[in-house]
Amino acid sequence: MIKFNKESTIKSFKAMYNYEGSKTTRHTKYLFSAVYFFVMSLCLSGLVGKKTFYSRLNKQIIILFIISVLFYSCSGNSVSDEKDKIPVTDMLGREVLIPAKIDKIICIRAGTLRLLTYMDALDLIVGIEEGEKRTPRPYIKINPYLLDLQSVGPTMGGDAELIISTRPDIIFTAYTTIEDADNLQNKTGIPVIALECTDIGTDKEILFASLQLIGNVLNKKNRADSLINYINSSINELNERTAKIPDNLKPTVYAGGLAYSHSYGITATHPYYSPFMFVNANNVASSIDRRLSSHVKGTFVDIEQILIWNPNYLFIDESGISIVKTELETNQVLNSKLDAVKNDNIYVILPYNNYATNYEFVILNAWYIGKVLYPDYFEDIDFELKANEILSMFFNRNIVLDEIINNKLIFTRFLITNL
Repeated sequence: MIKFNKESTIKSFKAMYNYEGSKTTRHTKYLFSAVYFFVMSLCLSGLVGKKTFYSRLNKQIIILFIISVLFYSCSGNSVSDEKDKIPVTDMLGREVLIPAKIDKIICIRAGTLRLLTYMDALDLIVGIEEGEKRTPRPYIKINPYLLDLQSVGPTMGGDAELIISTRPDIIFTAYTTIEDADNLQNKTGIPVIALECTDIGTDKEILFASLQLIGNVLNKKNRADSLINYINSSINELNERTAKIPDNLKPTVYAGGLAYSHSYGITATHPYYSPFMFVNANNVASSIDRRLSSHVKGTFVDIEQILIWNPNYLFIDESGISIVKTELETNQVLNSKLDAVKNDNIYVILPYNNYATNYEFVILNAWYIGKVLYPDYFEDIDFELKANEILSMFFNRNIVLDEIINNKLIFTRFLITNL
């Protein structure tokens, strides 16, 4: 006689019913339900194992019935479910099957939520990382209702159970590996699509490929094309305005106080600072070996090297301006030897490194720097109007600069006499 453990049987069927794997459909769950309640009723009635029960029913038929239904549920329906999915290749080269219709998404790790706001997909986002609620990034400032969404866990990855609880159709991620993306997909049963948030100055085509991937997945190809065309057009115009300026009319420049994972002082810089590249500026730090630089971890030089370079202009990241101010106040050598300091050629620019890159700020900084360095070549540009245009294009609605900027020092000359 076959004996059933009531408690373990009920527990097993409950687990099958609640399974949320990518190959389980609503129809499958109904079949699981039928089998579950059938077996449970037998267990609770005390009939299973009783001689009277087996005298009436053939136990082999019951077992075969259960196995057949479960086999059909796990195989037949999964095949039809596969047909309802679309294969896409993410930025890590992984082929991922996604639903034909996507209503809910989650964005985890640095940069993904920003890209989805650029792509005008705010109505699909059902949860954000806790860290996104603590830092006033531009896409949060202009979309404050994102703060009301459910938290899906900590910065740089979230929590699998919290992600599952929002019931998303797909998960977008970045700054990850094939192994980690696969592990998250297997753990949640939800398709995971990896994006790349690269340096726009050196790897913009990879960034564009990420935007196009989002466009393909969410049926927003026109939005992706529109944004990419605008970015290219803006970069091309900056280049056209400055490419033919004679070298002897180009002052030397240095970007300091750049933010990476934290705020830093004047020694934090970048040899491939994108705004400088877009306006063909003479960046004194460009001589640094590219292998020693990182747009994520940062590039740092000695103060002595800055003194040797002695740039004509200093552009200081707003996130580091208080640190640089202290350095200039306390280091008399910097104060007295740097031409940029002596001539009051210190300007404050937007910090664009904040949980990956705020690409709209890169473009804004480039136009501002171009207008400062080459006023004759940008005399037709009203910077405030240009800034509003850039922000509106990136966020796909009318945005003005004052909605983003709180610090009045940004986009101003920082006078040494005010120290």
